[in-house]
Order: sequence, then C-alpha cells, then structure tokens
Amino acid sequence: MIVNLEHLENKDIDSRVHKVRAIIMNPDGKIYITNMDSSYNLPGGRVEVHENLEDALIREVKEELGVRVLKKEIRYIGNITFWHKSFPGGQNKVNRENMVDLFWITVPKEVDMSHVSLTNYEKHYHFCLVNCGMEEIKKLLLEQNDNEYKKFTDVELKVCLEEFLKYQERDSIC
Repeated sequence: MIVNLEHLENKDIDSRVHKVRAIIMNPDGKIYITNMDSSYNLPGGRVEVHENLEDALIREVKEELGVRVLKKEIRYIGNITFWHKSFPGGQNKVNRENMVDLFWITVPKEVDMSHVSLTNYEKHYHFCLVNCGMEEIKKLLLEQNDNEYKKFTDVELKVCLEEFLKYQERDSIC
C-alpha cells in the first residue's frame, strides 16, 4: 500500500528510508506510542544494512521500551509506504519515502525504562513513551503544535492503526 497524499511520482522522491514499527500493548490493552516533542508514532525505527525485519524490530523494541521480544511473539501485518512532500531533514526539505513494515507484538509488555537505550536524535527530541487507548490517540492526533514532523507522523500513526484494526478483524474471522 502506498500513501501518497501529495500525489508525488517516483521521480520526485529524493530520500528513501526503510523502517519497522510495532503495535505493542501493555497488560491493560493500551497501545504504546512514542512522543517526541508532541509528534506521535509507534515504536520502531530504521532497518540497518544487512538486518532482517524481525531482527530490526526486536532491536528497536529493546532500545525504545527496554523489553525483550521473541520471534514467536511477532506477527507481520504488512508494508505501508508513505510518500511525503517537503519532509524536514538536515538543511533542506526533501520528498521522502518512508517504507514501513508493520508488526504486532502479540504478548502484552511492561516497559522497563532502566533498559532503554535512546539515540542522540531521540534524546534531542525528548523521546518518551505513552500508553493510550484508541480514543486517546485520536485526541493526540487532533493536537496542534509547531513540531514540523507532526503532520507526517500523524499520517503514519493513523494509517498504521487503521491497518492494525483491519488485521485484527481479518484475524478474528479466520
């Protein structure tokens, strides 16, 4: 699936990034989302060179939530590619492709902040985790602020959650 709200063409893309993201719930059924200066998204990050998707996801969850995930606890939901016009980054804004492989961690987790290891980038943008139900997330997406990343992360978070709900619905039918 490609999300292309600005009607970009392949030739317009200046930068490509491959990421993994995870739907992870706490034992109360609330979803962990990341907050970086009021820009919200699902836990996850870039896939490193020569790293498979599951290993990237396990590494990112360990870094951001401080918890260990086993491969048997991971379900693949799908790939969503976002084409963003004028994505902020460095000196110039670029037309960015964020290719996201979305997963669901099926076993509820408790965050262990003593084992979190954030990047300098995450520290710079005051990374923290919040637990939210779907209604709370909808309210966060309506917040207005001057974070230049928010309009991009809002789209990604909204679409990823919609895909997760579709996945759950399909999964319960089978």
